[in-house]
Amino acid sequence: MARRRKDSILGRDVLLIMAAAFFYMGSSMLVTPIIVGYSHRLGADGELAGLVAGAMNTVSLFLRPVAGSAADRIPKRRMVMVGAVCLIAANAWYACATSATMLLLARIVNGIGFSCVSVCLAAWLTSLIPLEHIGKGMGYYGMVNALAMAVGPALGIKVQQVAGYRGSCVVSTVMAVLMAGIVLLVRNGGAPQPVSPNRESGAGAGMKQTGRAKEENGDGRPTKHGLRSVLDAIVAVRVVPVAVIFMLFAIPYCATQSYIVTYVHARGLAVEVSLFFPCYAAALLVLRLAMRDLFDRLSFAWFLGLCSLCMVGTLAALALMRGDAGMMLAALLMAGSYGLMNSVAQSSAVRLGGAGHGGQANATFYIGLDLGMALGPMLGGLLYARADIRWFFPLLAVVVPLALIVYLTAGRRAERAAMRSATPVLDD
Repeated sequence: MARRRKDSILGRDVLLIMAAAFFYMGSSMLVTPIIVGYSHRLGADGELAGLVAGAMNTVSLFLRPVAGSAADRIPKRRMVMVGAVCLIAANAWYACATSATMLLLARIVNGIGFSCVSVCLAAWLTSLIPLEHIGKGMGYYGMVNALAMAVGPALGIKVQQVAGYRGSCVVSTVMAVLMAGIVLLVRNGGAPQPVSPNRESGAGAGMKQTGRAKEENGDGRPTKHGLRSVLDAIVAVRVVPVAVIFMLFAIPYCATQSYIVTYVHARGLAVEVSLFFPCYAAALLVLRLAMRDLFDRLSFAWFLGLCSLCMVGTLAALALMRGDAGMMLAALLMAGSYGLMNSVAQSSAVRLGGAGHGGQANATFYIGLDLGMALGPMLGGLLYARADIRWFFPLLAVVVPLALIVYLTAGRRAERAAMRSATPVLDD
């Protein structure tokens, strides 16, 4: 253990896990922009197509707590391979589907695999990185995930245009197979870590106190302490404010991902929409590399302020754009808002979770991502249907003050609690 922690954080196993993360996320995101059209092609109406599109994240959302708890108790390679089998089966099922119902069932299987793989790969990675360097390590990991979320949709759309829906699904299947093969090359199998002794008020305490969660106040009701124990056995309660903040930043990103093409067409803008996500990915890569050492030095509050300003700038640029220059500016600022917050929030979640609770902490973080991915398109559809199209992006800016309110009311309190239990945190 000591020898491993002295090694560079970008060792062989870490790089392999990051490569596996790129292929699993790219495989899942590749299908996202084409699944609605594919459903319609197979005879689905609007409601069923929406159900098919949202099934993966809905299933994943409810399985996150289970996957997070399991990731802290069983070897991570075993759980990732279970998820990999589900991903491969789901994507192959997409390619062979003959009805929208088959697509729906495949999306459910995809959701099971997505929840297992996403939580376990992140927990596996954090177990290989010293806690004092978790910000830098998760910065790289977040960069890989964010790049996959940008490359996957672009690749899916391009392949669909050339080889059809089934061709895109074949490519996503190949990416899932590559992910499984890479996981088998990792030497460290991800055995469960000892639980941190200073998480007595956190998830570890929750597990120990489940048996006495029914302590009574004299009238048969559970005490507040018992209720906290039950909640902490399901999610990492300290991480919830960070997950909510990340969810709020994910909403405008996912709404943009789903509606930017429709928005440009509705306003009759002379904009090459296909440039948005490559520009976002390139800007994100530069930012992550340039700021790689700052994730462990600067506070969460500092990054929250920067990302909030960039998000306001992003939405303003999208609302005011008249050509490619405005859209590219919006893509650059999106990298400085949602892109950076992805890494900052995930590394913060791991710190607040503590040693031995990487799976639960990452599961709670990914619940925020699931909710953002689900609420973004839903709110985008509501705004598109009910509001003037010119107000589409300005109205999404409401997430910024909401994120600041969440941090001021709950985020700082969670950081102070972590400091009292001697867990390294990102703010002082």
